[in-house]
Amino acid sequence: TNIMMLTAFILVSVLALGLAYEWLQKGLEWTE
Repeated sequence: TNIMMLTAFILVSVLALGLAYEWLQKGLEWTE
């Protein structure tokens, strides 16, 4: 297993989830 690739994949996944969470929060705020 390539530790570098695994670490990079995890970092990208965390960043993607963070952006998705912020977008969902903004969407909920706009809906109200």
